[in-house]
Amino acid sequence: MIKSSQLDPLFVIFEQHLLNFQDPGTDRKTFICGVISDYLGYLRKKNITVPGHLEQHIVEELAAQVNTMLVKRIYGCLNLDEYLNKAPKRACQQARRRARTRYNKLNAA
Repeated sequence: MIKSSQLDPLFVIFEQHLLNFQDPGTDRKTFICGVISDYLGYLRKKNITVPGHLEQHIVEELAAQVNTMLVKRIYGCLNLDEYLNKAPKRACQQARRRARTRYNKLNAA
């Protein structure tokens, strides 16, 4: 099993957003922007500066990565709401707790 300290913070934030998704009216672009916003906030909290002239390029690259993670995770589902409805309730609850724990550890660090 992979320890949460070995996981990429972008994946931890993505997993938190995906498993605690609440608004079925949210489109893919809004979801991706939320993940990226949290990730950039995490970087700022860790005193990692993103140069202004490179920020747009970095955001575009992060959007591509988050989109790829999303497609791989919800493959076979048309949207996020359908993915969550198909997931077994017990497994989903355990995954949500695990995601919340990892996310909280990431923010506490």
